[in-house]
Amino acid sequence: MIARSAKLIFITDSTILLSTMISSLVGARALGPAGRGDLLVVVLWPPVIAMLAGLGLPTAYRYWMAKEPERVSRLFSNAVIYTLVIGMISIAVADLIVPHLVGNRSPQVITLLRIYQINIPAALFLNLMRGLLEGTRRFGWAGAARLLSFIVQGPGFAILWLIGSLTVTSATYTLIVGQTASMLLGLFAVWHQLRPRWQPSWSELKSSLHYGVRDYLGGVADFTTLRLDQLMLGAMASNIAIGLYVIAVRLSEMTTLAADAIADALMPEVASSKIANRAEALCARSLRLAIYMHLLLFPPLWLAAPVILRVLFGPSFVPATGAFRWLLVAAGVWSCGSIVINGCVVAANGYYGCGDRFADWLQRYAYRRADRFC
Repeated sequence: MIARSAKLIFITDSTILLSTMISSLVGARALGPAGRGDLLVVVLWPPVIAMLAGLGLPTAYRYWMAKEPERVSRLFSNAVIYTLVIGMISIAVADLIVPHLVGNRSPQVITLLRIYQINIPAALFLNLMRGLLEGTRRFGWAGAARLLSFIVQGPGFAILWLIGSLTVTSATYTLIVGQTASMLLGLFAVWHQLRPRWQPSWSELKSSLHYGVRDYLGGVADFTTLRLDQLMLGAMASNIAIGLYVIAVRLSEMTTLAADAIADALMPEVASSKIANRAEALCARSLRLAIYMHLLLFPPLWLAAPVILRVLFGPSFVPATGAFRWLLVAAGVWSCGSIVINGCVVAANGYYGCGDRFADWLQRYAYRRADRFC
């Protein structure tokens, strides 16, 4: 079952990567490093706010749906209410705080940044719906909901570029449409597959938060590991430097696809396992596969880094070579760590992982700071 689940996630992630690469290629050619940096500043914070507002509930939803799928009506109803209340509060808080966290930007960028905060409730609700679907191992539907946003993004950028209308503004609105479409598909998938009834439950919310909060710091550390560099650049760096760096990040993410697919499929399998020692065997086998894949991919990508950047994005992006190489190292560390954490966090009922995730964050941070001297 884990092989089938991992295959579905890998196909979804590969399609997402293809769409992301199309949008990155088109965006890099049309907007240049400066425009690409402005776009990142606009879209960077809503996923962060949505993750913080979730308080670990998506992880709790995956766990409880794998263990006790009869909870679906209570979990779904609570998700709707939680998104409406916390989502609106999050927009208000983000509107007050985020413009002060992105440095000195043009009025156009600040205006688009405020408009894009509308994506926070959509991202939060999609995360909760994916938790319900992935907990019951409906990875096809969960992947489709996540994928739709990128399907809108890639071809949307390409069409706008072909008609000469791709700007930071039009790209921002395209991303809003994509996120909304993904949220609606996630809602439809849960309704169609799980048939929840309207059954809000305060005790269920407390139980979910009790589990989610225990893993919350670890989840924050996971997300920070991936995005701290971009958050810091968004606050302090020029739009050109940000544009160069985000292209390096997109390329390095190619090497994490298979390992991330295995890690995402691992948690429901471990949570639902009734066989002694099966969890440990699954974790060990998954970790070995991740290590082998990175050892195979790392040398050719390291050597060909400047050629890849020049051919795909143009000579103006070759200065991102150093960042790309160090991010390849970080991607290997991250992928292997995510497999271990996803397996062990279930076995420890949510408590495990915070210290390990923060250690992983420190290691990644050291890699990225070292890039300044390369």
